[in-house]
Amino acid sequence: MLRRLFTCTLFLLSATASRYPSFGTLQTNTSSGIMNVVINNTFSTINLIDFHILADLANLIEDLQQNDTDVRVAVFSSANPEYFTAHLDLNFFLPGYESPLPLLDPGNPEMPFPMAVLYNITQLPQATIAVVEGRARDFGNELILAMDMRFALNSPSVQLAQTEPSFGFNPAGGSQFLAQSLIGRGRAFEYSFSSYNIDAVTAAQIGWVNRAFDTQSELHTYVQALAGRIALFPPAGIQATKAGINAVSLIPLDAWIQQARNIVEVLAPSTAAQELLKKYMRVTNNQTNGEVELNYGNGEDVVELLS
Repeated sequence: MLRRLFTCTLFLLSATASRYPSFGTLQTNTSSGIMNVVINNTFSTINLIDFHILADLANLIEDLQQNDTDVRVAVFSSANPEYFTAHLDLNFFLPGYESPLPLLDPGNPEMPFPMAVLYNITQLPQATIAVVEGRARDFGNELILAMDMRFALNSPSVQLAQTEPSFGFNPAGGSQFLAQSLIGRGRAFEYSFSSYNIDAVTAAQIGWVNRAFDTQSELHTYVQALAGRIALFPPAGIQATKAGINAVSLIPLDAWIQQARNIVEVLAPSTAAQELLKKYMRVTNNQTNGEVELNYGNGEDVVELLS
């Protein structure tokens, strides 16, 4: 079933080239041990996590793995004022989806490629920080949860959510256990089962994000100062600390793989899920910016849309 969901085209690259095609969705700038990464998917109005972003993230991950002394902190932000990253391209779960990326991750050959990108972020030797000034739902929220720290702007644009249960399947990118370790089992159930959005202030109060700031200036000043301080320290200390915290906060890789494959192989291909996915694609005009993408997860809109 897994192999029938995708058409996969592999690109043979030279040994000196990036492993995957490059689409320019990540702008990077490195100084004094800090890499600032700006996510800007010009192929999408909502910073959709499609194969363009996934390919560029996978290439960046390999670069960071090889530069574990030159880069000590990676700070991720977005060029889109309304979306940090919206969610995974739902075409991924529909028949006929084509991508230049492999079906499974070469480093974790049992794991679907998109989910492996998130796992690989948790394993980076650098400290990772998400600067959240816009929406991050589902896979977009899982992307920020995969990072070590999250700092958000107190803005109506910041809406965090896991809405996969409203489509009849589980979050596949690790949010169940990543969120559970941050906000507790009960709240992880509350927000996943309900598919409600959470704002920046509430997210900071319960631990979903580290802090919320009232102005962009305060947010960016704090994050850059924090990153600068961390970058002063020996890489070995950063890496050992991260490994220790990961050891008690992440589930084993095989359990992560099982969760990812469950959605791809069992739940998403079901008739009910396919009907809901296709309906969502219609009402969002194939995942473009509009009322549904902006506000999905608020009030009764989920119930009305999917009824």
